[in-house]
Parts: sequence; structure tokens; C-alpha cells
Amino acid sequence: MLGLSQTTGYAIKALGCLSEPNCANRSTPEIARCANIPQPYLAKIIRSLARHGLVNARRGVGGGVTLARNPDQITLLEVVLAVEGENWLSDCLLGMDDCSDQARCPTHSFWMRIRQEITDELAKTTLAAIIRFRGEETNRACWLHPTKPSAKSVTIKRKSS
Repeated sequence: MLGLSQTTGYAIKALGCLSEPNCANRSTPEIARCANIPQPYLAKIIRSLARHGLVNARRGVGGGVTLARNPDQITLLEVVLAVEGENWLSDCLLGMDDCSDQARCPTHSFWMRIRQEITDELAKTTLAAIIRFRGEETNRACWLHPTKPSAKSVTIKRKSS
């Protein structure tokens, strides 16, 4: 079955965890818990996303990871290219090394057309569209695994005198 890689899926899940305003500026361990991704693997993904300008990542006190742009300005094609690189779709559907524009295998024309359609679709699909599709599940992800109290959830107990 053709599909995007697990790495791309993890990247999209991690970006979704950063989309809630109360979930911004999170540490890699927090994002790993939120998205249910192994932390060492996520750290590698975050570095790739940062190199490609999709997230801002700062180390140390006051640091963390935030989206570099609004989710409606980040396309899935950008995510794929950030984590998979330029050659993320094989040149030949059948994996033949000798297939090319000059020596076409039986599926070459079909695959070139489909590759372009896939690329075009990913270029017009935004992270915001995925978040809307995931609906409440994505929006609750931050709250299911809270790591920083929000102003709404802080309760101050006073000692009675």
C-alpha cells in the first residue's frame, strides 16, 4: 500500500500538538507524550522541522518548541520535504533502477502523473485542515497529558486562619 512514512505521520502529530495556543512552547519530552512518539525519534524530527523553518526550537530555561507559522500556512508537502527530503517519492513505482524518461517501464507514465497529483494535493493541504479533521482528539491531546498548568486549571488553596 502506498502512503506517507511513519516519520511523516509522527511529524504531523507533533505539529498538531503544538497547534493549541495553550500547548505552544513545549519541550520535546512533552510533545513526545502528547503525540505518543518515542522521544529520541521525535528529537530528530524536531531538528528537521526546525531546519526547514516549520518550528522554532530553543534550548534551555524558557526554551521549547513552537510552530514557526500558523497551521493554515504550513502545508503537508513542506512537512514531507522537511522529514523525508527531496526524493521522498521513488522514481519508479516498481522500484526498477533502469526506469527513466528515456527507458520507461510499463507503469512509468502512470507513476509520473500520480506523483504529480500526490505532490499537488499535499501542497494544497494544510496542517490546519488535518487539525480540523482530527477535531476534538487533536485539541484535547494537550489537555490529556498536561505538563504545564494553565491559568484556568490552577487552584490556590489558602490556609484557613
